[in-house]
Amino acid sequence: MTADVENYFDALLEPVDGLENVLKEVSASPPLKQPRLLFVRFREHEPQTNEFVELLSDHLVDYAIPLTKRQQANAQGAKSNTGGSMAAASRLRREAIRLLVKYSKENSSRYGEIGELISYVVAVHFLRAGQVGAKMALKTSSEMPVHGADGLHVRANPDGTVTFFLLESKITPSAADASREMVDSVSEFQADRGRRLNELRLVSDLSNLEALQGEQREAAKSFFNVYSGNGNHLKRRDIHVGSLVFSEEAYNEKLERDAEQPITIHEDHFESQYSTKHPRFQKNLTNQAAAKNVDLGGCIVFLVAVPDVYKLKRIFAELNNEHICD
Repeated sequence: MTADVENYFDALLEPVDGLENVLKEVSASPPLKQPRLLFVRFREHEPQTNEFVELLSDHLVDYAIPLTKRQQANAQGAKSNTGGSMAAASRLRREAIRLLVKYSKENSSRYGEIGELISYVVAVHFLRAGQVGAKMALKTSSEMPVHGADGLHVRANPDGTVTFFLLESKITPSAADASREMVDSVSEFQADRGRRLNELRLVSDLSNLEALQGEQREAAKSFFNVYSGNGNHLKRRDIHVGSLVFSEEAYNEKLERDAEQPITIHEDHFESQYSTKHPRFQKNLTNQAAAKNVDLGGCIVFLVAVPDVYKLKRIFAELNNEHICD
């Protein structure tokens, strides 16, 4: 197997530049796990909610539109008379926006697609896992959900194995409710072999793997095919990834502004308050998983703290205003 084939999944990874400027993982030694703690960062004393949403919106097309269509749009722009036409790319953004559920105050509690977009950037940035399937593109109506996992990502490992990440996103005011809902979803998924097989079918038939070429594409697909090939599917580990966005009260515990103190004191204070809650978060998650017979060894859980999930949703809807309903 050539070096190019060994690195085939790297061709699916589109890094999210600048995410570390607006979203940070809590620093701890040893690192906090199950769950890992992420939070929207501060610029001096202010949480960067708007900046976080703007960065997410910048990656909406990457998340929602299949790789081959994005490559074709980029090629059209490069081949235009000036080499810089953005018309094809603009059409893809319009297409991505139209896939989103329309926002209204009445449906704000069910408006969760920004959570799915957050799970995409978390998988790319923190797990270095490229998107193998654009689930949003399977929608037949913007108002209808896509069943199954919220995202499909994959990463090749140095030992020759691959990790297949099935994303679960939840966005709700309560961290405990978010983890409970995730555990319920994972339990239902694991109990339904048909759903698991359908995700593998999507990877084989309707995925970003089609953007790969020749031997590279077939080698990548072999990890998802149990019935033929060289047994590469035995080297695939399936992991559920929960990206659980919630409203963290510690954002309200503000320090007085003091220009004589380091500019990082507000973020440092928040991070300290947030990290002390990890044992409680961990206990809730462990108990919830045990109640549903879910093995957390097959899961990676991120808690993503924001000041207010409803404000986050509203800002996202306003920024992508084609899908706001009064």
